[in-house]
Amino acid sequence: MTKKRVIATALAMCAVAATQATANTVYYKCETKNGTTFSQFPCDEQAQEHEVRHSNVEIKPLDNNFSKQLTELQLEQRRDNIELQLRSTKHRLVILKRERSAKTLAEEQRLERLMSDDERKALKKEVNANIKGIEQRYNERIKQTEKRLAQLEKSLKKYQ
Repeated sequence: MTKKRVIATALAMCAVAATQATANTVYYKCETKNGTTFSQFPCDEQAQEHEVRHSNVEIKPLDNNFSKQLTELQLEQRRDNIELQLRSTKHRLVILKRERSAKTLAEEQRLERLMSDDERKALKKEVNANIKGIEQRYNERIKQTEKRLAQLEKSLKKYQ
């Protein structure tokens, strides 16, 4: 994680802590001739004091152990990044397999054209050689991508 990102995360945590600290706030309700008004400060002697209580259960109570929270945030970001890489790698694998199938089909379709038997035999050898080359190239790329996928899944398990 870059230094700027760590600083930004720490600042965000401080902002959340400040929000949590002020989540239970006092306000005043005053009845005036113009209607009901609400204020941070008492309007007059008859102002009624009320307290705003936070109702979001997902916000944890203020914890002064910011390094622990920062570490948890960093781990969560690493997990998210690995999950994104996993999704991208799986997508790349699907694309490679689709490209391989399309190129193999194009070579096989060359054989379907009308031609003499001699031409067909010569073309069949060429097509088979081309298909073999396509299979070798794409199988190697697919193998590398699957290996990368396994590495990403293994590293994701470390953070869960």
